Amino acid sequence: MVTSKQLPGGAVVIRPRRGMGAGFLILLIVLLAAVIAVVGVGLFAPARLALVHEQTLGLLHGGIAATSEETYVDGCVAVAGADALQAVTRTRRVVTYRDSTTLEVVFSNRPTPTNACP
Repeated sequence: MVTSKQLPGGAVVIRPRRGMGAGFLILLIVLLAAVIAVVGVGLFAPARLALVHEQTLGLLHGGIAATSEETYVDGCVAVAGADALQAVTRTRRVVTYRDSTTLEVVFSNRPTPTNACP
């Protein structure tokens, strides 16, 4: 609604204040979707989330100089309902940054049947 008042200097139009608008709402929805996606990746694929963290830290430490990854059988465990031992594998990632700092991340996997256990 637009109203006008007669003033000594002439007519002045007073307009109502505009709301926040749809742009702000869309921005909040996109931001919420991004946060949910990052949380989902962190819960269901932590190795991928570690890659994002490595790249982000690389920005602070001058970039990534070297990366090494090794997967090995850490041990054999007996699992209920299984007739043989199952192997627990671990993946060890070591990232060396250009300022000679390192980041080491170790992921443990679920026990899986394998012939590596006697």
